[in-house]
Amino acid sequence: MIITIARQCGCNGDEIGKALAQKYNLKLFDKKAISKMAKEKGYFERYPDFYGETPMDMLMHSITVSEEDSLLYSTAGKALKNVIDEDNFIIIGRCGNYVYRDDVKCISIFLSGSKKVREENIAKKHNISVRKAHNTVLQTDERRSKYHGYYTGEEWGMAGNYDLCINVDNLEVNELVEVIDSYISLFFINHLYYLFFTYGSVNITIYDFN
Repeated sequence: MIITIARQCGCNGDEIGKALAQKYNLKLFDKKAISKMAKEKGYFERYPDFYGETPMDMLMHSITVSEEDSLLYSTAGKALKNVIDEDNFIIIGRCGNYVYRDDVKCISIFLSGSKKVREENIAKKHNISVRKAHNTVLQTDERRSKYHGYYTGEEWGMAGNYDLCINVDNLEVNELVEVIDSYISLFFINHLYYLFFTYGSVNITIYDFN
């Protein structure tokens, strides 16, 4: 199972990722972990902008559309698959939903929420004023949107690009984990039915959905 988590700033995506990793006994890969592995395996220097989340200006990119785009859009896949050698894991950000979109065992999630709630979450998490949190939320969301668009050609946060989109406003982290767990259970039940009736047999890995 692969779970990809994309999120607006202030949606507690890191905490949710950690809780899911513990529940399913899966490795969790975030920006820090992926960058560390890339350096250890000698790939960081090949894709420093991807690992460092520093895409070129989107305006410049928009006026240089060419056959090079296909190479650009493959960067995310190469940068991730060269350093992650696990079959089952959770990845936060890094265009994960795009990279693993064709993997039948991948479940992509997008977390969103109102600015008010997200700003309050950031202010509490980092012990800063809501005013400073407001700027952090705006700047982080803009950076993530540009980063995702640059490396995938897709609009960040568009519901059709994810399996499950959740508004986090009225749910605690443990409740959000329960929602995701319920969806995953249904996802794999339906997937197993499809494989069985299509191919007659399936190979499965058992996860704790309780």
